[in-house]
This record gives sequence, structure tokens and C-alpha cells, in this order.
Amino acid sequence: MTPSPGAERRRHSRIPRVVNIHLHHKPSDREIPARTLDISDGGMLVSVPATAPVAPGQAICVRAGQDVLPRLPIRTDPCQCDDLDARIVRVDRNALLNTGQLQVGVALADRCHFLAG
Repeated sequence: MTPSPGAERRRHSRIPRVVNIHLHHKPSDREIPARTLDISDGGMLVSVPATAPVAPGQAICVRAGQDVLPRLPIRTDPCQCDDLDARIVRVDRNALLNTGQLQVGVALADRCHFLAG
């Protein structure tokens, strides 16, 4: 059965969580301040400045400390790095009207488990 248009396509439950992070935008080699709006095991929705040079398909790196976005790798690798490789999957410019910021959908390269507390 095919989902109807507008149906939820996410595979992971989202947790509303607002924290300040940085995105390393690989195409421009720039650090972009961002704020999470929600997170999931597979990605997050973030708010970035309207001038950020973001587009779907671009590679980024999410930078935040363990104390900001507690993380447990799903895989058994012991990596303790705070950087998460990711890709921009969508950019919502309509949010500019309400917030003055772009909303960016981010897919993580590796599935993570984010803790709500």
C-alpha cells in the first residue's frame, strides 16, 4: 500500500528539543549557528539564519557536545566524537515569514539514539 500524499515518511519518532548547535557546511567550509527544533534517531529539524547557503543534498557536520545532544551510537563503535556527519534533505523557506529563519531537515549518516532528558 502506498502512503497518501502528505503522509508521514519519517522512520523514527521525533522528540521536541531546542538546543543551540553549529553546522559545519562542507561546501562553503563555514560554521553556521543553528538551533534544533526536534530530533530523532535518524535526523533533526534545525533553524538557521536566512543567509545560510544551504540546499538539499549538501553534506554537513552537526557539531554539539555530548552534554548538549547526549548520544549513544547504535553501532558498537566506541567513537566519542561530538561531530555527526549528515546531509541536508530539505530547506523550508516558508518559515522565513514567521521566524526570519530557514528550517532545515537534516538526515544523519549514522543512526543515533538521542536521549530526551
